[in-house]
Amino acid sequence: MEKKKKGEERKIKIPPYFRIKIKFPKEIEAIREINKINKADKEYQEWIYKRRIIEEFIGKFTLIIGVRGKDGIVLGGDRKVIRGGETDFEDKVKHLGSPVPIIFAASGYVGIVDDFLEVFTEALNENIVEGNINNLLSIKFMAEDMVKDIVERYSARLMDAEPIRFIFGGLSELNKGEARLYEIGQPGFGQKIKYYGLIGHGRSYARTIAKYLFPKESGEEGVNLSVEEICPRVAACIDWIGGEVDDYVGGEPQVIYIIDNEKEVREYRITNDVREKVKELKDSVKSF
Repeated sequence: MEKKKKGEERKIKIPPYFRIKIKFPKEIEAIREINKINKADKEYQEWIYKRRIIEEFIGKFTLIIGVRGKDGIVLGGDRKVIRGGETDFEDKVKHLGSPVPIIFAASGYVGIVDDFLEVFTEALNENIVEGNINNLLSIKFMAEDMVKDIVERYSARLMDAEPIRFIFGGLSELNKGEARLYEIGQPGFGQKIKYYGLIGHGRSYARTIAKYLFPKESGEEGVNLSVEEICPRVAACIDWIGGEVDDYVGGEPQVIYIIDNEKEVREYRITNDVREKVKELKDSVKSF
């Protein structure tokens, strides 16, 4: 074997199959040219950096799950928030018991969500008392306009990141009728939740689990389970994501619900029996 002389660099031989010149479609080449321009654009790079900072440190928390069942609606959420750099735990699912039963929750940037929920509650109360709102659809229209205003105010400041997403529900005629849920997102557009809806940072993780926990039948509106069956499943999903999957979600799950034609907001209490049920549900889904 030839010895390497002192100071001499040995050239590495690269197999010919590593030097094959690949011809890419024109569309790919065009994208590469755009990427080169963007990398050289200082202003664009600063925009990317700021957006990463925003996405990394703000608004990541929360998992909210809304489900329409055979006999009513369920809305559940985790309790973990970050305020001033400190972890705190609080109820994220809010409700209005009087003069009509309404349940609601939001995900997004904590300060924006806090202000939105406060203003939404005040506006809702005032408009119901004055008779300006007489059905759930009217509340949807009001909430859409409020979300639109929030998005217009904050989107540019947050590098086009979504500042808020909102879920609410109640009886179709406010004091009677079928219980319904609506989800409203950017830019202030809402739609009825036919089966289940997920918002917040943990939603991508929860989505895979949810399709097993909340089965649906083609042609039927609503998950093929009663509210009584859905509540522990919502708690199980939130507990699983917060405890084992997503560190941005946490705290004991909060779950509330409304039954069709019943003018009352009920809380699903997490007892020791419920915790055992949650564990059983988690174990059963893991076995799929």
